[in-house]
Amino acid sequence: MEHAVSIVKCTGYDKCREAIDKALSLIGGIERFVKPGSRVVIKPNLVSKKRPENAVTTNPDFVHAVICAVERAGGTVTIAESPGGSYNEARLRAIYAACGMDKAIEGTNAVLNTDTSFTEVEHLTGKTVKKLPIIDPILNADVIINLPKLKTHAMTSYSGAVKNLFGTIPGTYKAELHFRLDDKAAFCSMLTDLCERVKPTLNIMDAIIGMEGNGPTSGEDRYMGLVMASADPYALDMAACAIIGYDPMEIDMVREAHERGYIPATLAELDIRGESIESVMIPDVVKPETHFNLLKLIDLPPKLNALLVDKLSAKPKINYRECIACGECARCCPPEAISMESGRPVIDKAKCIRCFCCQELCPKSAVKIKRPLLNRIMIKIIR
Repeated sequence: MEHAVSIVKCTGYDKCREAIDKALSLIGGIERFVKPGSRVVIKPNLVSKKRPENAVTTNPDFVHAVICAVERAGGTVTIAESPGGSYNEARLRAIYAACGMDKAIEGTNAVLNTDTSFTEVEHLTGKTVKKLPIIDPILNADVIINLPKLKTHAMTSYSGAVKNLFGTIPGTYKAELHFRLDDKAAFCSMLTDLCERVKPTLNIMDAIIGMEGNGPTSGEDRYMGLVMASADPYALDMAACAIIGYDPMEIDMVREAHERGYIPATLAELDIRGESIESVMIPDVVKPETHFNLLKLIDLPPKLNALLVDKLSAKPKINYRECIACGECARCCPPEAISMESGRPVIDKAKCIRCFCCQELCPKSAVKIKRPLLNRIMIKIIR
């Protein structure tokens, strides 16, 4: 696999069509990936029912620009996504409307997928999972174009091309995978297996306005001013991580891809086209409060290490002043650690696996991430 990644500056979504076309031209043009008559599925990041101005989801103007490029090349477009929570036609329509996908398809022949069928497919070469349920529009496509949003992420530290493909798993099956793979490294290994099974044809990253802090839905928007593209989702993630100030190999998905031989060990071995990584690096991007790993500096017996992890790790906490008691956090919690008591959600800390699905899917961002006092003190000392 080639490791070419294009990086193009873009000042705003009103200029994204030109930037996307330039990013694609640097890696061979849209015609390299889409042929006349190709059935193309565009997979944006529509993680939850958030409006475009919240910078949580792939911007509709960005999606529209990609649709136009595909149609110029002769492809037919379907927008498909399985957002967090239940997977049914009514929820899909509500998500599409809130995220501006109705606007994205205006003036084009693209359609919004409402087919909620899926198929469990084998992936015998998978390292962590050998079978995966995948939504049928993805399985039936000739070309898959992955449109991630550049964000930090409370569980995986970073969300990009590989993480965005978790939206090809239908609804509640996401919760099942979270529950089965409650260790972050195992979960990210599964995401790498999923990426290998889906094999997106092309990845175009919306990094014009990204997210920092406690993403993927409760962080703060951050102007980044970039469009990035690659046929290689792992190389794209590796470059994007570096741009927002991570050592790429500290991100489980990137390190897993390297250990499997999918990407090289260093940024210097990537084929960067357009702007250099160094010239577009974004200073002081706020990392999620869950990212810093205190215990990697401490060598302890496994049982004692596990105890310290539990005591020092950040955990979700409900801000009842912002909570509207809708129950979404309880419905989406993989280990069923949240129950509604006296009309409000209560977290059973003993059951919590720290997947932060509650924080990710709360419609009012009322689930916060709380770090224990000792955790905060140790971070200040070490830093």
